[in-house]
Amino acid sequence: RLVAEVSMGKVGAILSLEVSRLARSSADWHRLLDLCALSDTLILDDDGVYDPNDFNDRLVLGMKGTMSDAERHFLRLRLFGGKLHKAQKGTLGFPPPTGYVFEHGTLCFDPDEQVRSAVQLLFSRFPLEGSAYGVVHYFAKNGLLFPSRHAQRDAPAQTCFVKLTHARVLSILRNPLYTGAYVWGRRR
Repeated sequence: RLVAEVSMGKVGAILSLEVSRLARSSADWHRLLDLCALSDTLILDDDGVYDPNDFNDRLVLGMKGTMSDAERHFLRLRLFGGKLHKAQKGTLGFPPPTGYVFEHGTLCFDPDEQVRSAVQLLFSRFPLEGSAYGVVHYFAKNGLLFPSRHAQRDAPAQTCFVKLTHARVLSILRNPLYTGAYVWGRRR
């Protein structure tokens, strides 16, 4: 919405605590800077007022975007490193995928027959439907719901049944614990 308003010349200035956080990537950030320059929109943050038409201001804004990208990259690396460290120590906890539960520290099939049959139906329909969208359509057409487990700290996980979504089907098909129907996004 911001980009649309800026490109139509309806914005005189963009005010933010940290302006480079307005974009998800450096490319998005530079597109916004270009639009601001075309529409004479100023950019303000806690460090100052910047005019994207001024070379020096544009240079500073570009550096802010680049630093923000680098910061996101380093943060992702640190988070992955922490996860890897926990895995190496054997303390990485993760919820089991739908259709599985942890019993006494080992992964086994869910004792709930309704949960297991829903997962089996998903895998049996996938080759017949030919796509994840086809599976979602089949479930919707037949009024079928898919189990979703919500884990809570210091309490047993609760299973509820919800409408199946395309993203959910893809995450299940690509999950290595199912030895999925998809391998790195390719059909087996």
